[in-house]
Amino acid sequence: MTGPVEHRFVCGLPHGLHARPASTLAEVAAGFSSELSIRRADGTGADLRSVLSVVGLDVQQHDEFVIAAIGTDATAAVAALRSVIDAGLEDEEPPPPSASASACRVPPVLRDLGVRHIPGIGVCGGVGLGTVVSVDGLSLPPEVLAKPSQGSRIEVEDVRRSLESVEIELERRANSTRSNEAALLYAHAQIARDPALREAIEQRITQGMAAPAAVVSAAEHLAGKLREAKSEYVRDRAVDVADIALQVLEALIPGGLATARPVLDGDSVVFADMLTANQLLGLDRHYLKGLVLGNVGRTSHTVILARGMGLPCVVGVSGASTAAASGELAAVDGDGGFAICPIDVGVRRYYEQDQAVHSRRQARVKPLVGEPATTPDGQALEVGVTAIDAMDIARAIDGGADGVGLYRTESLYLERDSAPSLDEQQGAYARVLDAANGLPVIFRTFDIGGDKPAPYLGLPSEANPFLGVRGIRLYERHPDLLDTQIRAMVSAADGRPLKIMAPMVATVPEMAWFRDRVRGVSDRIEVGMMVEVPSVALSIDRFGQFADFISIGTNDLCQYWMAADRGNPGVSAMCDELHPTFLRALERIVADARASGLWVGTCGEMGGRPDNVPLMIALGVDEVSAGPSELVPVKLAVRKADASRCRQLLAEACELDSADAVRELLRTFVWHAELEAPDVIDPECVDVGVSAANKAEAIKAAVDLLYATSRTDAPRDVEDAVWSREATYSTGLGHGFAVPHCKSPSVRWPTLAVLKLAKAIDWDAMDGKPVHTVLLLVTPEGVPGGDGGDAHLQIFAKLARRLVHEEFRERLSACMDAEAISTVLLDELGIDRPGRSGAKPSRESQR
Repeated sequence: MTGPVEHRFVCGLPHGLHARPASTLAEVAAGFSSELSIRRADGTGADLRSVLSVVGLDVQQHDEFVIAAIGTDATAAVAALRSVIDAGLEDEEPPPPSASASACRVPPVLRDLGVRHIPGIGVCGGVGLGTVVSVDGLSLPPEVLAKPSQGSRIEVEDVRRSLESVEIELERRANSTRSNEAALLYAHAQIARDPALREAIEQRITQGMAAPAAVVSAAEHLAGKLREAKSEYVRDRAVDVADIALQVLEALIPGGLATARPVLDGDSVVFADMLTANQLLGLDRHYLKGLVLGNVGRTSHTVILARGMGLPCVVGVSGASTAAASGELAAVDGDGGFAICPIDVGVRRYYEQDQAVHSRRQARVKPLVGEPATTPDGQALEVGVTAIDAMDIARAIDGGADGVGLYRTESLYLERDSAPSLDEQQGAYARVLDAANGLPVIFRTFDIGGDKPAPYLGLPSEANPFLGVRGIRLYERHPDLLDTQIRAMVSAADGRPLKIMAPMVATVPEMAWFRDRVRGVSDRIEVGMMVEVPSVALSIDRFGQFADFISIGTNDLCQYWMAADRGNPGVSAMCDELHPTFLRALERIVADARASGLWVGTCGEMGGRPDNVPLMIALGVDEVSAGPSELVPVKLAVRKADASRCRQLLAEACELDSADAVRELLRTFVWHAELEAPDVIDPECVDVGVSAANKAEAIKAAVDLLYATSRTDAPRDVEDAVWSREATYSTGLGHGFAVPHCKSPSVRWPTLAVLKLAKAIDWDAMDGKPVHTVLLLVTPEGVPGGDGGDAHLQIFAKLARRLVHEEFRERLSACMDAEAISTVLLDELGIDRPGRSGAKPSRESQR
């Protein structure tokens, strides 16, 4: 034995040595026999193979630390670790809390109702209503706690089996689920095999504890150490330890811990002091309407998953599990950062009206996203959905998808003992085509191999399965399997639009063989191929004679192009689709495809990101495939991107030297010439016969008009700005009229919104009379070209002067519809609509 061999480093990671980089170091350390440790400058140290111990050191950016090795391969081990650190450890870069969290802010209408609210921090926006369901955290029933130890040897064996079964199950689920959940499950599998956790449990068993109690005690000890960290991100990893402990307990205890996984049988809001990511994944998402959590951090995996699900979530609630009575009706307001329980008629009415406004806005946007996405200068881009089940497809088509850009079929082949039958596949594909409702569907034939094994095929173990027998390379060994799938697809289509494409094509003979297999079943089906191998990227013209279309799989193509495994934490940062050399490769692929007369789609994550839309337009692809939640943002992005400007952007991007430089170019990109501003006075911003019980409801109703017409995306911010000015003096100008007003950065364009109330309300007006007409005037503030000087004050002054005249008041009061009200205001205030040749003088100026 030699050593110690040491090397000193300074942490350069903005978020410190947290779970992701610690996992990378642990993976490297696992390849050596030497004892490997890491220690801080103050001498505190940890086993480098234990992610929990390394994270628990709480190494922050600019902190100094030492890696030490003792053993026969100590020198090689330190050299390998140094190489990984020098290359740059991947940093997850969790979003800063301020960017995605909001402290408790109860809207004025609810404050006026005097409701009891439960304060917290909103981390996932939206509102959810449902029955309270309380979930217990990491605790054991009395009968389990009282159970004596069966002897340390038996208890240790039980724990080891349980840890191993949890690890295997997590990896199985990770291999068969979507990417964001897969990353979490892999991370949890690593915790399950962490030596620090195992040793802490076994130490307690040798001291006389039964296995379940030892698991709870060890998890609480390790989680407690993490909660003492300076970094919020490290503190939030404590919940992950509790998550694994719960799963181990379920494996240890017959019947499991039923209280940890409640069954939801109706619309529900879950209240819990601590809810683990695995508990969340186990809840019925159809009934789950919101989360109210206590000891769960804003960067925890639970919150990250909730955000991906679009689930309203409030954290930081003191005593969350007992903050509301089970069975009561509750509301969780993720935008405001609070919950209300119980909710009464007034609260329900408030949120029903709020939902009506959201529905109105969605209905206004839906015709836009239901139509083809076209740039202002005329370039069209189809936006399909990437999906794995028919339910996702149905929602996506309803949400404006132009078709299915990629349907992954391999889920039918995994987690089973035999291949799916012809009838089973035919039924599954028919459901997909039914959900697509006549729009085109691109089926990718099964992509088995790599990270998606099918045990019944008896595939041999491979040193590098991602570059081994997978995709089309498997078909020639199992042609009957492919033929059955093709027959099932053609039979399910029954004349409906269907395309079939092959994955992992690398050679022309492969594609020719695949086309022949499809043509052997039907000569009416379009046959295509994935472009994800560099050999294809440089030979599109050769493949064109055997393919009707191509779909660029940017995820795999990028990793093979950059020779960097995107699943390897040590090099995955290099697998960046914005790297200029990769953009140049995409340029060539599309140009060659165009020359060969091929339709071009994309089915990787790159094309589904709204920020990347200018690049997709510039490349000239026919279609991008996006996740269901990104369809609307991508389509709206296309509508505001001038194709000519996009092409200039791509030309500049290809001349840069790094992906970060391209990312910065995208960040500062001016998408289009300034769009024509909508009218200050518009019938869409006028509402007649509005029911409002008080000033707060009236102001909210007026601001809701701005939100419904997309003049603001942050209605509560605008409400606050209105009330800030209202607190200084009442805007009830008398004679039944009120003119609330504000300047706000949350407003896009100057707007005068008008309400005619069904019943006059008190406004503390100057003449003491109730108000029947509300004219809300808002103007942008703090945005380029948005202030318009004191335009809002000029319009306010005009309104105030006109309201003095009885003729104006009577003329406005006589109007009973939005168009007539708009016409009177435009005429009286001399505000011109775009397209007119000069503003018309107001009646006031003519006097």
